[in-house]
Amino acid sequence: MAQAKKKTATRTAKKTATRQAPRRKQACCKRTQTGISNQERMHLYVITGMSIIAGILLCANAAMMMV
Repeated sequence: MAQAKKKTATRTAKKTATRQAPRRKQACCKRTQTGISNQERMHLYVITGMSIIAGILLCANAAMMMV
């Protein structure tokens, strides 16, 4: 009895992926393109200064309670 020949698997050639140009991340708002205004910058300085002062006072209060 004749044996059937095994089929050889035909492999398809891999397609070469076309390389796309890297996309730029879009800014979440237009403010980053023009920069922040002086008023916003001063507001950040004031808030940061107040939070540092509050942290110092909190540490001083905790140190006084330990003594």
